[in-house]
Amino acid sequence: MVIEHRDLTLEDSDTVTAALVEFRRHPALGFANCLILEVARKADHLPLGTFDRPLGRLAGAQRL
Repeated sequence: MVIEHRDLTLEDSDTVTAALVEFRRHPALGFANCLILEVARKADHLPLGTFDRPLGRLAGAQRL
């Protein structure tokens, strides 16, 4: 399934859905951070290194 919105095309709706679920749990993180974490998870590139303290507290992320 491909989701298209003007200039944005996302090919993996499962990743976007997982990011949205995480964003709803932690809205202060921002959707972009949640999406980055879920893309890293999907690519099996965990832990995701981050300087962002709140993001670093989530499973799959590691604060640097």
